[in-house]
Amino acid sequence: MSLQRMIDFLLPPAASLLIKLVALTLKLEMVGREHLDQLRGQKQSVLFAFWHNRLLYVCYFLRRENLTMMISQSRDGELIARVARHFGIGSLRGSSSRGGLRAVAELAGIMAEGANGGITPDGPRGPKYEVQIGALLAAKKARVPILPVSISFSRKKIFNSWDRFRFPLPFARAVLVFGEPFAVPERARGETLERLRGELEGRLKQVTEQSDRYFGVL
Repeated sequence: MSLQRMIDFLLPPAASLLIKLVALTLKLEMVGREHLDQLRGQKQSVLFAFWHNRLLYVCYFLRRENLTMMISQSRDGELIARVARHFGIGSLRGSSSRGGLRAVAELAGIMAEGANGGITPDGPRGPKYEVQIGALLAAKKARVPILPVSISFSRKKIFNSWDRFRFPLPFARAVLVFGEPFAVPERARGETLERLRGELEGRLKQVTEQSDRYFGVL
């Protein structure tokens, strides 16, 4: 086995263990949980939308929500998908630049059958905090609401990546913020869809700012 293949084999379980060990030390608070509880009570499938730089611990804390994530077909995406499997999270491979329309259709089909979806609408390459249209198309096709989500930490490491990826330090406080459900009408097209894209982007930025200001540390 080559060194690279060995790294690819060992990295997902090691990363999964690290994520879990750090998570066990975090003190989690939730804001806006009533939005999720309402959808649960209605037995309504939902598409969780969150920025790429928050995906690890949003996914971790939503791992029991019957979640299937749309993840890019890149090598990094493969590693993320394998980590996700350790937490019982399914994955569909595709992004705005590669295999996106097929993955959007598959994600919509899964949600239409009762599962929940997850998507990072600015991933996998950015621009940071700019919503791509795929999230709206999947929600529209499946006739499910989008639930904006953000997570922040009182203490964290911010990486020098395109998205300024965030990882919590052990024993930090964490806050998971849910926004109001966002509906995409079945007939939305063209300018209407673009207007809704901008509105979703604004709502995601709003919950992100709310979570980042929760501990008074940006």
